[in-house]
Amino acid sequence: MRLQQISWVRAREYFSKNDLVLLGVGSNECHGRHICLGTDSLVPERLLELIERQRPDLLIAPFLPYGNCDDLMGFPGSISLGPDVLRAVLEKITGALYDCGARRFAIVNGHGGNVRTLEEVGVGLNRRGAWCALLNWWKLAGELNPAWAGGHGGGQETAAVLALDESLVDRGALAGQMLCNDASDALPTTGFDFVDFEGAHVELPRDVHHYAHNGWIGPDDPALATAAMGTEMLQTTADYIVRFLGEFAKIPLPDSPSRL
Repeated sequence: MRLQQISWVRAREYFSKNDLVLLGVGSNECHGRHICLGTDSLVPERLLELIERQRPDLLIAPFLPYGNCDDLMGFPGSISLGPDVLRAVLEKITGALYDCGARRFAIVNGHGGNVRTLEEVGVGLNRRGAWCALLNWWKLAGELNPAWAGGHGGGQETAAVLALDESLVDRGALAGQMLCNDASDALPTTGFDFVDFEGAHVELPRDVHHYAHNGWIGPDDPALATAAMGTEMLQTTADYIVRFLGEFAKIPLPDSPSRL
């Protein structure tokens, strides 16, 4: 059930009996030369559709297609709210829903750059006696099946987009390997903001375009992605989220913490 498709009367009726609401948050940013800028929004939007098919009784708030991708702004088409604006927007959205009666928030997130802000919003809700479950779909998928684990714009996300619409993937632009600039010969880049030194990983924050020319980062070759893999991965992840929501709805609400 979509909030934007019902009247305020039905919304009032829903919250008189339910306190669970689903939200989706994404981003619009570079995912390599081969897949679309909206990957981080299109994929969680599809997950919400799959969840809705199984649980049409659950209320789904309008999707937020922008997030924090400040480190990807070197690639044309990327649009970032930044962490402060993203937090302010999410606090307004969740605050309005809280005032309606929501006390359990389940956020299907499509972008790693949103995580820290979402965690802060979740802590704020917890302090008001509410729960906020952060469902980072790519992490869940990789844990449900290690063969699906991947990086930014790699095989995992490419497979997911293929499952949505194969025309959104430019197979002619697929790169056979991750192309990254190393900080130095002794400090090779191993992933987002990380370099390897003597077998351990040190975070070295940089704008992505300085070290990943193509824009995709990860061990999973996007050239190996298939639509069949993406379809199975998304359905399995959606099924897991549906089961989680069933248990999430049962746990007691937290008490607001007392002042020390």
